[in-house]
Amino acid sequence: MEQTDAFLVQRTLDGDVEAYGVLVQRYERQVYSLAYRMLGNGDDAADLAQDTFLRAYGALASFRQDASFLTWLYKITSNLCIDFMRARKSRAAVSLDFEVEEGREPIADRSSSPEDTALRGAVSEVVQDAVMCLPAKYRVVVVMRHLQGLTIEEIADQLHLPPGTVKTHLFRARQMLKERLKPILGMETDGRA
Repeated sequence: MEQTDAFLVQRTLDGDVEAYGVLVQRYERQVYSLAYRMLGNGDDAADLAQDTFLRAYGALASFRQDASFLTWLYKITSNLCIDFMRARKSRAAVSLDFEVEEGREPIADRSSSPEDTALRGAVSEVVQDAVMCLPAKYRVVVVMRHLQGLTIEEIADQLHLPPGTVKTHLFRARQMLKERLKPILGMETDGRA
């Protein structure tokens, strides 16, 4: 029988360190993925994921038992990523080849032709590079919405922003991505693709 997050949090607060280890194992991939998508560097993402779990452990007493533990971790991760990006002000482009080499991205459908697989990989790399060039405040909402699948309300709650601001950031990010990707992907300027 799988133990609930709330049960594991309570066990951890009662001194059972192994219970926290279960939570780390349960969510380390999602935390790493969010950090990687926001930072674009595997080593930085791994360090930040570790920092997330250390910070969460230290603040475990403040976790509301009725809330989602993963959403709480996402909030910590995104805040740490934003702080990291502000401190570093880096806009390094990402190579998805590293992800594949490290086994962090799913293997392509083997029924696809090599040409289709190569094309999808190239498009993914171009889009990832474009996302990495967005200003941090836009990048974070794009990653949280489109890669992590969070709702506008969840993003607003995690970033302590009004939902309208999140929508505006998403709109502006999409406009910036559209402008950046138009010449690369051969999109026409009149809105037709």
